[in-house]
Amino acid sequence: MQEKPPRRHAREEPLIPASGGGFLVHGAVHEISGGASELDEALLEKLFLRRLKRLERVLASHGGSVVRQMPQSLLASFETAEAALLGACEMQRRCAVIPQIADTQIALKIGIHPAALGRISPTPYDPAEATAAKLSTLLGEASIVISESVADALPSGLREIAVQVSNDGSAIAAYSIDWNIVPMLRSPAPRKTRLPEASVTPDSPQDGITIRHGEQVFRFGAEHPVLTIGRDPASAITINCPKASRQHCRIVYQQGAYVLVDLSTNGTYITSNNTPEILIRKKMTTLNGNGRISFGQSWQPGGDHAFEFEIKLTES
Repeated sequence: MQEKPPRRHAREEPLIPASGGGFLVHGAVHEISGGASELDEALLEKLFLRRLKRLERVLASHGGSVVRQMPQSLLASFETAEAALLGACEMQRRCAVIPQIADTQIALKIGIHPAALGRISPTPYDPAEATAAKLSTLLGEASIVISESVADALPSGLREIAVQVSNDGSAIAAYSIDWNIVPMLRSPAPRKTRLPEASVTPDSPQDGITIRHGEQVFRFGAEHPVLTIGRDPASAITINCPKASRQHCRIVYQQGAYVLVDLSTNGTYITSNNTPEILIRKKMTTLNGNGRISFGQSWQPGGDHAFEFEIKLTES
C-alpha cells in the first residue's frame, strides 16, 4: 500500500548531480492486452512509434534532448529535476489522448533518475540509465516513478506530492508522481507566441475552434494543439466557476479533430449540434460542429460556467 514518504532531514550520500549532469527520463511503451484481441506486429509497431513521436515533440518544445531511442522506449535528458518531471507529465498527457484499439491498451511508463556525475553515457550500458529503466517498471500503466535523489531536487510543491513505492532488491528509494495533479507544463516560448488571451474577431476565416463566453471570443487555430481550461490563472482560458476545477479540462487538436479531455471532479457538460446534453468525467469526447460546454454543472444561459463553441475545419 502506498503511503506518504516521511520527512527526510538528512542524507547519507547526496546523489544530486553536479551542474550540467542532467536528469534522465526513461519512457517505455508497453502493450497491455485486456482480452483475446491480438494486433498485427506491424500495427503494434506503428502504435509504439506514434507514442514515441509524441515524446519527441515534448522534448523539442520543452528543453529536453534525446540521448537514445529504442524500438519501444526513449531515453532523454533534462537540465533540472523539475523540468524532467514536468516533461514526463506532459508526455503522459499527450499519450493519454491517443485512442486505444480493440481490447489492447498501449501504456507509457516513465522512470527518472540523475545522470551519473555530469555524464550521460552514449554507450549501451550506463548505471544511471539502467536505474531510470528499472524505476519505470515498478508500477502499472501511465505511471511516473522517480528516485529519491530526484525528489530531493524538486521544488517543495512538487516534492510534497511524491508517494513512496516499493523498490525491492534496490538500495534506491522510489516515489510515484500522480501526473494528473501536476500543473500543465507551459512552453518556454516567447510571450508573444503564447496562446492569445484577448478576444478576436469572430468572423475570422481561419480554421480552428472558437469559444465564446458572453462578450468574450477566443479563437485557436490548429497551430495551438493543446488548449487548457480551468480556474488556474495559467490556463489558456481561465474560468470563474465555483464547481470548476483548477485544471478542469483540455481541448486537444489531433488527427484533424478536436477532442475534449475532462480532468475535473464535477465533470464537463457538452451539447454538440443540438444533440442531448452529455456529462463526461475523467473521459474524453470529440467535439463536432457547434455546441455548448459548461463546467461543473448543466448549461444555463448567462452563467459563469456556460460557454459556446464552434469548430471550422477545411477538409483537405
